[in-house]
Amino acid sequence: MNDHSVLALREFEAKHYRLAVQFSERALAEQPEDASALEILGLASLQLGAIEVGVDALEELTLLRPLTDACQIELAIAYGCLGHHRLSCDLLMGIAVSGRPSSEQLLRIAAGLEAVGQARLAMEACRQAGVVSPECPNVHFQMGYYAQICGRPDSMVEALIRHAIHLDPVNLHYRIGLSSLLIRLGRKCEAITVIDHLIPDRLNEVTCECCLKRIANLFFDCDDLDRARQCGERLANLQTQNATSPPVASMTSNHE
Repeated sequence: MNDHSVLALREFEAKHYRLAVQFSERALAEQPEDASALEILGLASLQLGAIEVGVDALEELTLLRPLTDACQIELAIAYGCLGHHRLSCDLLMGIAVSGRPSSEQLLRIAAGLEAVGQARLAMEACRQAGVVSPECPNVHFQMGYYAQICGRPDSMVEALIRHAIHLDPVNLHYRIGLSSLLIRLGRKCEAITVIDHLIPDRLNEVTCECCLKRIANLFFDCDDLDRARQCGERLANLQTQNATSPPVASMTSNHE
């Protein structure tokens, strides 16, 4: 590993993906078969939405050494982004049933499967993650998300999300998810109770425009005009920021 590879790895770990790409490209210019630099180039490019560049780098890496499970998962998801859904699904399921993935990797596999229209397989991968890490709150939250997509009863979806909140009571993402479900079910008073002590104190942590609109409408319908206004102001500020910031595609999956 040369100096540029070391810098590329450091920037990648810091999530400075553009710099990671630049340093990995310099490393490869000096040593074309630098496996570490190829891996960083591939993964960082995928994070930046340069899917074809990322796929090319990871495929080239396979000629030098076997891919780690983490790299295989990202490559498989990238194939799905390029429209190769069957290939993506087959690769992801192959890793899922190998018995090797961590719960975090299984959740990533689930996200990849859902992205290619395989919500039921995504739910099964999520269930496996629950076997590996039964006390992981995100496992239960994501299971609720996939259960909803698969048309499972609302009571099951609600129970899964509530269990996630039980394991991580201060997680705003989970609480907004439950509040959104309760709004859809017409249980607006309960929906407010779920997020009542977090809004407006943590309003700046909400980055989903759809969620902000939903929360603003909830407060407005319940005659809480002050908090409805604050949500509206946060939404306007976020829209302004998004309009002036250059778009960066990401392969990270979040569901709110």
